[in-house]
Amino acid sequence: MPEQGGSPTEAAEAVLRKLRGVKAVRVETDDAGAIRLVHVLGGPDRSPKVIAVDVVSALAAELGVQLEPRQVRVAAQQRTEESAPPEQARLKFVGLSVSALRNAAEVKVQLEDEGLMYEGISNGPNATRNRLELVAEATLRALEIYLRASGLFLLDGVMLSRIGGHEVVVAVVSLAGREEEILAGSSLVRDDPRGAVVRAILDATNRTVSSLLGR
Repeated sequence: MPEQGGSPTEAAEAVLRKLRGVKAVRVETDDAGAIRLVHVLGGPDRSPKVIAVDVVSALAAELGVQLEPRQVRVAAQQRTEESAPPEQARLKFVGLSVSALRNAAEVKVQLEDEGLMYEGISNGPNATRNRLELVAEATLRALEIYLRASGLFLLDGVMLSRIGGHEVVVAVVSLAGREEEILAGSSLVRDDPRGAVVRAILDATNRTVSSLLGR
């Protein structure tokens, strides 16, 4: 663990100022000197939720300080009218593998962005009705690795349907902690329904991922 100079408060603030999207930071401590609250002014290129997750992760990794996301308060700067609208995420689906041992299955999904690979893994019962859900879960885990934000997405359901003679996969995802924010996506089945599941998840989350990245 790298050493940080100055008081614990100064050390924490020095670590957090290096984070992407952090414009200013102030750390509050309790009577014992432990960090009680972290106040952050975030730029318009990162969402408050992602900044809060980054703050918690950075303090744990750099200083061994364990905080809950609710102890991080982020005020975000607004985009100016001249700011360009966010570009869509350019994540590509590049690989999927399934391994089964007796009654258990493991699914790995690989996504790629600008030459970097992000792999999500899910495990569960090796049942036919469960396989599409495992693919969807693995895709969501890959997205969370890409965003550096674990526990962000919850799978509400994935379904294979036939519409007008075509097989279609529909996926529904919600954002953790946001009951009214439901995302839905779909994809035609080309060769493998599992690939369509990945594309349906990406279709559902594309705008949200772009927004979280400020792209």
